[in-house]
Amino acid sequence: MRISELENKLRKHAQITKSVVQPPFNLNEEIKNMEVHTMSKPKITMKRTLAIAAVLALCIITVTMTPLANSIKGFFSDIIRFDGAITGMKYENATNDIKIDVSELTTDNGNIIIPLDLTFENPTEAPFPYIQEVAVSEYKIVDSNNKEVVKAKVSAEDGDKGTVVDNKVLVNLSLNDTKIESGEEYILIIEKMYGLAKADAPLHITGNWQCKFVK
Repeated sequence: MRISELENKLRKHAQITKSVVQPPFNLNEEIKNMEVHTMSKPKITMKRTLAIAAVLALCIITVTMTPLANSIKGFFSDIIRFDGAITGMKYENATNDIKIDVSELTTDNGNIIIPLDLTFENPTEAPFPYIQEVAVSEYKIVDSNNKEVVKAKVSAEDGDKGTVVDNKVLVNLSLNDTKIESGEEYILIIEKMYGLAKADAPLHITGNWQCKFVK
């Protein structure tokens, strides 16, 4: 009951309260009802607040799950030129789609050869059934102090290539840099490769592959 309604009742029954006759309502009960009604409002508000918070939490989880899903498996995207024209396609975040192992290093005419064993983890899923060759195009090598000693960025034509055989590729990465010292541990970080097929434009494949090796 509202306070104004209670006041009206009090006015109407002012004379009755002065007499020995009991009023037709209990004042203490009315006040108690008002307190109960007033105290119940925050509880309803709290429930609504918790419900809104739950919805917001669900939205936050949904939004953050999208990048997480992309980080687990690669995805296709268009290559867009500065004027908005689509010039090709790339397969991004392919780190978990291609496994790379480093074999024992060799030398050839003074160049250091790093044999890379590539394995397609999902060979029946696009784009891997259509790739005939793989060329390594962007990579760097850091030492045990995380100091960059080699950095390379070449085209699909100039990158070291390997042919796909039974969903595996052997790429002999050739380095003519003498900064790689014997007995030292290094990390090869590959950031981009190309998937090649006859009569098709090179498919850009990006990721972050890190392979430790010792000369």
